[in-house]
Formats: sequence, C-alpha cells, structure tokens
Amino acid sequence: MKKLVLLLIALSLLSCSSDKKAVEEVVVEFRFAETTPAEGLTEYTFPQSKEKFYLHQEVVMSNKEIDNAMVDEWQGRSVVRLVLTAGGKEKFAQLTADNINRHMAILVNGKLVTAPRINAPITQGMALINGDFSKEEAKRIVEGINR
Repeated sequence: MKKLVLLLIALSLLSCSSDKKAVEEVVVEFRFAETTPAEGLTEYTFPQSKEKFYLHQEVVMSNKEIDNAMVDEWQGRSVVRLVLTAGGKEKFAQLTADNINRHMAILVNGKLVTAPRINAPITQGMALINGDFSKEEAKRIVEGINR
C-alpha cells in the first residue's frame, strides 16, 4: 500500500511538470528600427497596415531582461505587460533616453508585432506589447514568457 501511495505521488509530480513543459517558450526581442531601407537592415511589414520597418540585426533586449509578463487591457485591447528585471529596468531607461524619436521594434517569436516611436525615457521598468492580439493569444504569449 505504501508503494502504491508513493507511486501515485510520483505520477502526480510528473504530470504537473509535464504540464509546465507543454507551454511553448516565447522569444521576445527588442531591436531598433528605421522607416527607410539601408544596408544591413532587414525589412519587416505589418500584415494589416502594410507599413514597413527596417530592423537592425542587434537584439538590444530580450527575455533575459524580463522578470515576468501579464495580460492587461489598454485602450480596449488585450496587451502584454512586461515587468523588467532590475538590470532590464536600468538598461531600458538608458536605451530609451539615448534614442528619443527612434523606433523600437518588438518581435515575438520572430514576428514584428509593434514598432513604437520612443517619445521619452521609460524608467518605470515596464513595457507594453500592444500588437493585434486576441485575449487568448496574449495569454499564450504571457504563459510562454513566464514558463
């Protein structure tokens, strides 16, 4: 009986850990973007608007600067709110302060989802990814970041 109980506990623990692995990892990349083509830049087009951006190859921030993510609402749409690590907060504050009026592209799993213009330093240690997400898609992205 004792062996049966231990076996059931072990199976329960395995099923919990396999559920965690079932969540697909989501890769987030921040890169600078230009509105005109130039050598060494990669063209990306937003499918809905056909607006084009030309991205630098260098990833200036990624998942390693993200502490956690959550689904939020902004202007009636589902967004992904990123909470940055302490190092990410400092890095993002410096990047945004040094690059006013430039575009910062955010890619999710290699897909360009937004490329806002930096209007002011962002020092709160948070960032919003406001792509054209359904609530379910935003939830999947959050789960993949937080895994």
